[in-house]
Amino acid sequence: MTALLQVRPLGPADRVPLADAFERLSDESRYRRFLGPKPRLSERELGELTELDHLDRDALGAFERGTGRLVGVARYAVHHADHSSADIAVTVADEWQGHGLGTALARAIVHRAESSGIARLTGTAFADNQACRALLRGLGFRARGREGAIIEFELELSERHQAAAA
Repeated sequence: MTALLQVRPLGPADRVPLADAFERLSDESRYRRFLGPKPRLSERELGELTELDHLDRDALGAFERGTGRLVGVARYAVHHADHSSADIAVTVADEWQGHGLGTALARAIVHRAESSGIARLTGTAFADNQACRALLRGLGFRARGREGAIIEFELELSERHQAAAA
């Protein structure tokens, strides 16, 4: 898979590839990623998703080597109320789902968050989104609560760091 893809940090020059990737997502993939209907990304949202400081807000994109198409994104954004904690999100193009790309991107963005000094990651998923729940559990996230159809997950990076040092 890695021979077919180039993974790199996203930046302002990736607005058009990100908009194109969003347009190619199925309605269901958009719904699951944004936890509700999301017919389009506004110009403001495209800016927020690509103008990153790579410390408090970071994103990695997977681009097909032959076409240059963006086919996967993993990102985190620090919570405004708690700068030691960040929310993680992963999106994979429908045709690339089920091939391990989401897991690879998620592992890489968790590592970048940990390297940036973030102590805790959170993520949310619909209770019926088995793939997302399995991805988060596979990374060590634990369910911490449920609100209706949405499950909240948490990963203590400081615990991972302490365990690795022991």
